[in-house]
Amino acid sequence: MSHEPPVPPDNQSPYPIEEPPHEHPAPLPPVAESDSGPPRALLIGGVAAAGLAVIGGVAAFLFRRKPGRKA
Repeated sequence: MSHEPPVPPDNQSPYPIEEPPHEHPAPLPPVAESDSGPPRALLIGGVAAAGLAVIGGVAAFLFRRKPGRKA
């Protein structure tokens, strides 16, 4: 005896209760690494240097001494 109420045939879900089995395709071939472009460490270093330059420029602009002002 089931604990679920009966479901009329017109009220049943059009979606399956269980997912059908999947067919797995063959794995993709490995991708060859190309030697074009600079190494990743060089890119990271360049971005870090540019960021420090921007921070230094902003700090110099914000903390510049104004003429006639006594420190």
